[in-house]
Amino acid sequence: MIVPEEQALIKNFVIKGKQDRYLTFLANDKTRKKFTHELDHFNDFNWKLFREIPGSEIGRETIIRDIKSRKHISTCHVISANSEYDGKVMAVGEAIENAIGIEGTILIFGDAEVVYYEGEAPNRRYISV
Repeated sequence: MIVPEEQALIKNFVIKGKQDRYLTFLANDKTRKKFTHELDHFNDFNWKLFREIPGSEIGRETIIRDIKSRKHISTCHVISANSEYDGKVMAVGEAIENAIGIEGTILIFGDAEVVYYEGEAPNRRYISV
């Protein structure tokens, strides 16, 4: 079943032509992997809504800085190609410590107020603007 944070991610950050497809995938446990398997090389974000985190900049520091500017965010929902993390809800600090650096991972902070994407290395880190 798709949770509101995942639905907000798709509706707000994914290109229109792929939204229905991805919402359908995420709504069913049997088809969820069709979405998560694409995450290493995901190209269907509206990239105008993201900025790349340069290779010399550590993702944790960037996210912490963005989250601190929005103090009311306390949770993070994880979508990941790594089944250990996929579908988990974590406290912000826990998500930053444990899930950043895992390729094929999207971190949805709050109600999709801040989104972090980590694709396949090297230098495939993005954060919403």
